[in-house]
Amino acid sequence: MIKSTIKYSILCGVFLIGLFFISINFGSNPLLDMRHFFFDLGVFFLFIYFSGKEFKDYRNDGYFHFWQGISIGFIVMIPAVLIFSTVFYFVFEANPELLEAYKEGAKAMLIEKKDLYLEKFSEGQYQQQLAAVDEETTARLLISTFWKKIIAGFLITPVVGIILRKKPK
Repeated sequence: MIKSTIKYSILCGVFLIGLFFISINFGSNPLLDMRHFFFDLGVFFLFIYFSGKEFKDYRNDGYFHFWQGISIGFIVMIPAVLIFSTVFYFVFEANPELLEAYKEGAKAMLIEKKDLYLEKFSEGQYQQQLAAVDEETTARLLISTFWKKIIAGFLITPVVGIILRKKPK
């Protein structure tokens, strides 16, 4: 099962990296835009689905259990996120302008949505949030991005397992 899914994992990691940098080049900040979470869901769905489909059709005689879907999902997702995170870290360390662009975008978003933020929180909390943006580091940003992608993968993996599931009669 591992050999047949590892190529999908590598491709998924490369695709996540490409999607990230294409988004930056088109002026979108994938670290701030919630739509990118849904792109991650779609990317994970595609790669986990096709990995599971290949395993089901060519290695398991057309049968597929839910636990196999979960296993394949983790085998695809975790290395893909590790590949993405490694490249992310080295690119952000090599280009401090990317971290500064993130900080500027985060501040702009907070300022733009100040009224909404103040409805739910106090002025002091708002000021703390603005100060926290200035203290952001590549490592903290990496950890946040890593967990967002892991959560996206965890959400989509059971769905694929259910879709592909077929038990012997």
